[in-house]
Amino acid sequence: MRYQIAAAALALACLAGQPVVAQTTGAGSPMIGAVEARDIAAFNGVVLVRKIEFDDGVWKVEGRDRADRRVEMRIDPRTGEVAQLERFD
Repeated sequence: MRYQIAAAALALACLAGQPVVAQTTGAGSPMIGAVEARDIAAFNGVVLVRKIEFDDGVWKVEGRDRADRRVEMRIDPRTGEVAQLERFD
């Protein structure tokens, strides 16, 4: 059920053209995993993930967007918020 709600929220945010962030509820803040980080990157325009790693307390994603530009992204592991997003020609 929780996954279905999150998937629907991500789909709506994608259609709205807004950056996607994951939100958690309940006691504590569970960490998002690599799969969720990859999904957040995809919803923010990364079509080819070349590298994903958890380093220095954040998820670091490197890949390419639809225009074949190099993309580097940092994702907060507690909130799923995109902390940094850079595109290079």
